[in-house]
Amino acid sequence: MQRNIFYVTSNSGKFQEVESYLKRHCPEINLLRADIDIEEIQSADLHFVAIDKAAKAWAHLKVPLLIDDAGIYFNRWNQFPGVLTKFVSLGIGMEGIKRLIDNGDTGYFQLWLVYADENGVLQPFEGRCDGQLTNNYKGSAHEGFPFDVCFVPDGLEKTYAEIKQDPAYENYLYRIRAVQAFLEWFNHVSR
Repeated sequence: MQRNIFYVTSNSGKFQEVESYLKRHCPEINLLRADIDIEEIQSADLHFVAIDKAAKAWAHLKVPLLIDDAGIYFNRWNQFPGVLTKFVSLGIGMEGIKRLIDNGDTGYFQLWLVYADENGVLQPFEGRCDGQLTNNYKGSAHEGFPFDVCFVPDGLEKTYAEIKQDPAYENYLYRIRAVQAFLEWFNHVSR
């Protein structure tokens, strides 16, 4: 029997990434998109922001849902931009980002995916991928993922932008790592 779970996001690229993965690996989940805007609290703690967003989304929808919050962290700049990732990319653009990084700088993407069940009980799952940064942008940025052109996951020589559409590389994607953790938990508690 299929279970409906809403993925709360206004980013169609995020939704397609997760929906595609779930269709192949957990067809018993019917992922539906809830395109609602959730006001984010101001905090440097990504985990706290994601939990707060999930609680607000559940209070609004009162249905099982997934929601996430993610950021890229440049080790050189004390974990910046982190929770400000979207605003930094909108503010200074990718040409401005080039001035913040040198080839070979390290960093990571981190994401907290939060599941809210039918009673509003929240369960967080982390997805993280460490790698190197490059200011020789490779590939083209997909909608809503501007940093994919400058991030090379550890163990690869290609940027996220170059590998993103190839399922052979899905285990390198931080969002998919969080979804995998969610599915491991979900399959265990659903038995």
